[in-house]
Amino acid sequence: MLDRLARFLYLATLALLPWGGLVRFPWLHENAQWSDALFALATAAWAAGLLASRRLPRLRLVHAGLLLYLGWVAESLLAASPRPAAGPAKLLGVAMLVALFVVTSDMMGRPGMPAAVGRTLAATSVLTALAAAAGVLLSSLGTITPLVGTCGDLLPGPLSRAQAGFPHPNLLASWCVFASGALAREDAGLSRTGRRVAQAALATTVVLTASRAILAFALAAALRHATTPSRRRAAWGLAAVLVLAMLALTAFNLTFYPLRPWDVRVLPGPSARLEAVTTSMETLAAHPLLGTGPGTSPGRRGEEPFDAHLTPLNVAATMGLPALAGLALAVTSIWRARARPTDLATWGMLAGLGLDGLGQDVEDFRHVWVALGLADASRGGGAEDA
Repeated sequence: MLDRLARFLYLATLALLPWGGLVRFPWLHENAQWSDALFALATAAWAAGLLASRRLPRLRLVHAGLLLYLGWVAESLLAASPRPAAGPAKLLGVAMLVALFVVTSDMMGRPGMPAAVGRTLAATSVLTALAAAAGVLLSSLGTITPLVGTCGDLLPGPLSRAQAGFPHPNLLASWCVFASGALAREDAGLSRTGRRVAQAALATTVVLTASRAILAFALAAALRHATTPSRRRAAWGLAAVLVLAMLALTAFNLTFYPLRPWDVRVLPGPSARLEAVTTSMETLAAHPLLGTGPGTSPGRRGEEPFDAHLTPLNVAATMGLPALAGLALAVTSIWRARARPTDLATWGMLAGLGLDGLGQDVEDFRHVWVALGLADASRGGGAEDA
């Protein structure tokens, strides 16, 4: 009974993930959504089921990294002076993300769950794609809805970009990278036609976001198709080019109309993203051990606080280098314990999300932690499990 309840609530959580901008849960904190409430219930049912069956997860190196990460976030909050108002909510959010990883990893090992997860993600992703297309179409007809956001993150522009049920187009684009990789897995339980329809919908949607995560989507697709030596060389060459492109978009004050990407222009003045990165590095140099505290923005844009828009830097500058070390240990241990041959769909997805993390702060994205849980669930009997 508890197992079936936990499964249902977990799948409902996944189904609601891409609708957080429309389905809020304001009684917890400003960024909470109904999927968080469902996941809390799913976690309670999952934990009760484990206790009832006397089956506890075995601690591994990845859990040590996550405990260091979570523990140091708490230490950073306690040491922050003044304590940021959003700090407790941030700590609660980090704990939820770690739990999302652990529960995902365990759920994917249960009979029938990989296919159920794949079908749930496919259904909610196709609905998200339809919402994105509807939002852009209505925008072109002069009707602005919550299904679209503006062009530009740091420097807004006139173009409406698809965001569907997310609060920002960049989040939708990141979701597309995640969902495309998850649905490409062999255990996703989709027919060939269903997989093609879902992948086409996600590819169209990520283009409608006019986001730099389009580069991450392309990288993930190239890596999961790198099944021959020549394709692998081409994929790694593309990865190098896209990393340089992502860094260039941060370093230089570039602008272009997303529907005419060849018309690239360099604007006068410093890059807003470069300013966010350099000021965040100054913050890290001043507070290397504990950062400025969870819930703060380490960078500046002019006189306004701003996030780093570079995931490793944002983690280190807000919560300290030990927190970054814990997160890096967790990801590295998942990689080392992966099954052989490497699951190209899963690790191509994570590579794409990593590339996206060079241009925005992805450490708080719920689907990123689901992606890590999927990777951990497909581990082999490597050194970490020995």
